[in-house]
Amino acid sequence: MLRNNAITSVLRGAGLSAPITVTWEVTNRCNLRCVHCLSGSAPDADTSAELGLEEAKAVVDQLAAARVFQIHFGGGEPFVYPGFMELLRHALARGFCCLCISTNGALLNERRIAELEAIGGIYLQISLDGATEASCDAIRGAGAYRRAVAALERLRGSSIVRTVNFVLTRQNAHELDDMHALAGRCGAILRVTRLKPSGRGAEMYTSMRPTQGQLATLHRWLTGHPDVLTGDTFFHLNPFGGTALPGFQFCGAARMTCLITPNGDVFPCAFTQQEHFLAGNLRQENFQHIWEHGEVFNALFRKKEGDACSACPAFEGCGGGCPAVKHALTGRLDIPDPDCVLETARAGIDSAPLCHG
Repeated sequence: MLRNNAITSVLRGAGLSAPITVTWEVTNRCNLRCVHCLSGSAPDADTSAELGLEEAKAVVDQLAAARVFQIHFGGGEPFVYPGFMELLRHALARGFCCLCISTNGALLNERRIAELEAIGGIYLQISLDGATEASCDAIRGAGAYRRAVAALERLRGSSIVRTVNFVLTRQNAHELDDMHALAGRCGAILRVTRLKPSGRGAEMYTSMRPTQGQLATLHRWLTGHPDVLTGDTFFHLNPFGGTALPGFQFCGAARMTCLITPNGDVFPCAFTQQEHFLAGNLRQENFQHIWEHGEVFNALFRKKEGDACSACPAFEGCGGGCPAVKHALTGRLDIPDPDCVLETARAGIDSAPLCHG
């Protein structure tokens, strides 16, 4: 049904009247300092400009009024935000039936798990970027693997739906089978996501981005594991051919989703946190107004005619790729995704070089 031409036209055009999901980084503070962190979060992050709890509740009210379907809380580590549990209760009281929380798991003790289960409607996404302590901790810091796995073990028998979020890199791409098995043992669903040049990830992108061969292997692996979640993360792999990966075949930023930062700034997605993409601030404007009238959303992300890739025979499978990656690596949006697998495959290159169409 989601591939119906009329629906696809709306989603690729002006987008929806309200986002399906709003990602909300409630704090930049985190108990970890991952080398590829998309928001540059750290234990010593400045929190002085963050929305206070009452301000955050008012934002929830605005999202509910706009009829947003789901809030995806992240950070930083959302469980270090003062009053976070109260904010969750407020959101559920305002009619949100499903709230997702991205966490590193370190603060998920048995008391907190019981509290989350009692609240209900909570979906946990626990980050784990390696199937072994060595591979995970090389990215997320000493002890991160043990704490995340311990949290997953504590969630055994819980009614809370959870996924293991695995950011694929050049260093851990060989661990897909082991990650799938690990998630299964813990009663979780595996979610594989794309490394993007955002935050500290921009500094590490060249050394961590998967090779062309690894991406081809990933495409084959994902088509053979339909239980693995990806969202719209890897639609740029569809030009490899064969079965299209599940999920939307284009970028949903500013059309199906957007991002709220700790200080109330609104951006198209979590990977576009640059002044160039700022659509508005919730301390100054109402969310619905920003969603409908944000100049950045309408001018840069809501699809106009003449996309750089529209003449490509693979365009329907990837929609031109990821705008965030385009801009981060080249400063432009009017080009194909720099990780375009079709172009790199034609060139016979085993890495993902810049592609200028």
